[in-house]
Amino acid sequence: MNDTKSPRAATTGTWALPLLALAPLAAIGILTDRAATLWNSLSWVLWALSVILVAVEWALVLRRGARRSAQWGMCILVHAILAWQLIALLTRS
Repeated sequence: MNDTKSPRAATTGTWALPLLALAPLAAIGILTDRAATLWNSLSWVLWALSVILVAVEWALVLRRGARRSAQWGMCILVHAILAWQLIALLTRS
């Protein structure tokens, strides 16, 4: 038998992993002085992890497709927060 099901479309939760990786980064920025070497290094590692997760999520979206506006809204939110955190890292470093 041949299974002819089409691959699942990407969901709104597709972009959840990069957001989860960005949450501690925001907490570090709010609660600590990022100029400290340890926190600055950890912040860059978390931001790089988020970038990798965004790339993985884009691969899933390109393979499965995103059909609803909520999915694109979540995508825009992730990219806006990623850019905001990059600006914050560059201005405090």
